[in-house]
Amino acid sequence: MSGPVTRHLPAARRLPVTGGLLAASGVLSLVGYAILGTQFGWPAVLDEPGTSALDAFVEAEQWVRAGFYVFLLSSLVLIPAAVGVQDGLTRGQTAARAITAFGVLGAFAQMLGWVRWPITVPGLADRWTDPAAGEADLAATAAVYDLVNGYAGGALGEHLGWLLQGIWAVGVSLFVLRARGLPRWFAVVGVALSVAWAVLVPVATAFGQPTLEFWSLNVYTAWYLWLLALGVLLALRRVGPPAEAPSTTRSGRRPAGTPA
Repeated sequence: MSGPVTRHLPAARRLPVTGGLLAASGVLSLVGYAILGTQFGWPAVLDEPGTSALDAFVEAEQWVRAGFYVFLLSSLVLIPAAVGVQDGLTRGQTAARAITAFGVLGAFAQMLGWVRWPITVPGLADRWTDPAAGEADLAATAAVYDLVNGYAGGALGEHLGWLLQGIWAVGVSLFVLRARGLPRWFAVVGVALSVAWAVLVPVATAFGQPTLEFWSLNVYTAWYLWLLALGVLLALRRVGPPAEAPSTTRSGRRPAGTPA
C-alpha cells in the first residue's frame, strides 16, 4: 500500500513589491494626515458647512490639494498590494479572492472620495471668492459643496469605502494568522485592530457619535501602522500560504477529480 499523498507546498519567499506597496501606503497616509491636520484642520473640517469649509480651503488651497493627492496615491497603491497579499499568503481560494475584491473596491471608493478635493472643490472655491457673485450665488455654491461633501465624502469615502476596507482588513489579518513565516502575536494584534475598527467605523459614521468617531479614527491609524509594519515584514521575511492537510483515500490514492 502506498503512503499518504501530500500536495505541493509552495516555497516561502520574500515579497518585496507587495511589502513595499503596503509600507508606502502607510507612509503616504501618515504624510497626508500630517499635511491636512496642520494646514486644514482635517478631519474636523469635514463636518463644517460650506460657508466655513470653503473659506478654510481658500486659505490653504495648495496644501489641501497636495495632501489629498497624497491620500489618493495612498489608496491607489493598496489595489496592487491587496492582490499581492492574496498571491503571497493564500492559495487563491474563492474566499481569499472575495476578500481581495473588498480591498480593491474599498480603495477605489476611497479614491472617489479623495479626488473631489483637488478636482471639484477648487472650482467651487473660485465661485465662492468671485467678487461679482451675489448672495444667491454664494448660497448656491455653499449648498453644492455641502451636497458634494455629503455624497463623495460621507457616502462614498467614509461609509462605503471604510466599510469595504474594514472587511478587507479583517480578512488580511486572518491571512497573516494562517500564513507561514509571520509572528502569531503580530497577526493577533492585526485581528484585534481590524475587528475593532470594522465595528467602530460604520457605527460612528452612521450615528454621528463624536466619541466613537474619535476612537475609530485612532484605531484606524493604529491599524494603518500595523499594515505598514506588515509591509516591512513581507519585504524582509520569507513567507508563504498555509499548508494543506493531505487528501487521500484509504488505498493512499487521491480521490477522483483531485488535481495532481
